[in-house]
Amino acid sequence: MTSPIRVTIRGRGTQTDAPTVEDLLAQLSDEFSILRDVETAIAEDGVAEIEWRVTGASKKSPLAFELTPFPRRHGVNIELRTKQVKEQVCGGLQMLRSKAERPSYFTDAVLEKAEKLFQRVGNGLDLTTIEFGDDLPAIDITPLDAKAAAANTIAIRLPKDKPYREIGSVEGMLQRVERDGYGHPLLSVKIRLSGETVKCIPNESVQREVERHEIGEIWESRRVRVFGVIHYKAPGHVMQIDCDAIQFLRPKEELPSARDIVDENFTGGLKSEEYLERLRSGLS
Repeated sequence: MTSPIRVTIRGRGTQTDAPTVEDLLAQLSDEFSILRDVETAIAEDGVAEIEWRVTGASKKSPLAFELTPFPRRHGVNIELRTKQVKEQVCGGLQMLRSKAERPSYFTDAVLEKAEKLFQRVGNGLDLTTIEFGDDLPAIDITPLDAKAAAANTIAIRLPKDKPYREIGSVEGMLQRVERDGYGHPLLSVKIRLSGETVKCIPNESVQREVERHEIGEIWESRRVRVFGVIHYKAPGHVMQIDCDAIQFLRPKEELPSARDIVDENFTGGLKSEEYLERLRSGLS
């Protein structure tokens, strides 16, 4: 079972380092929002399975709170999902402290919350520490770190780079098929890595390929790979795709599992070191 997340918050004041009620609640709320939104970006169906609950609070200064993941639905194993969320949030916040590059699964909504999380440190708070556990590094957000991180986050959300185009492909989930005000068909695809939903304008052959699939399959968020001209607002920020081809991928439940791939008798009963030694010696 994954360990809880511990969030420590220290305020700034002449008589006490206790945070104000507004800063404390807002900081915890933004941390929760980042965890939730990153999870929905990771989830292929966009549905959150994790419910974060406050399971502990320290009485010492600075104040610390323990956030523990629980399944929203009874009997659902959320261990792998929780591990993915913690790894992406930890790595993403670390990245924002050092460079203006969009972390995986950090949508604009996540970046907005992260920006506020950083800006609050130095503007009322003196420290926010996030301990993710599970051998992940703790993140200490100090006023100096927070200033640079907030600037990096703003640079990603409000890029000054010139838009550009390139030919390529993206993988994601088909969200819906609709038509614009002129009756032209549009596809909405949720990009797997960024979690952003982008507009895809299909050509006639792609329209026919989509129409071959039943409407029920489309609304069940089919995995797709879209090929064509990708329009970027800035590096890593897709605005639109002129879709020349679309590939419908196998649903997640039809993909082979580790159990299907791993051969438990691969070494013929030998220990791994014995098996490798025989290979090096040329023995069969």
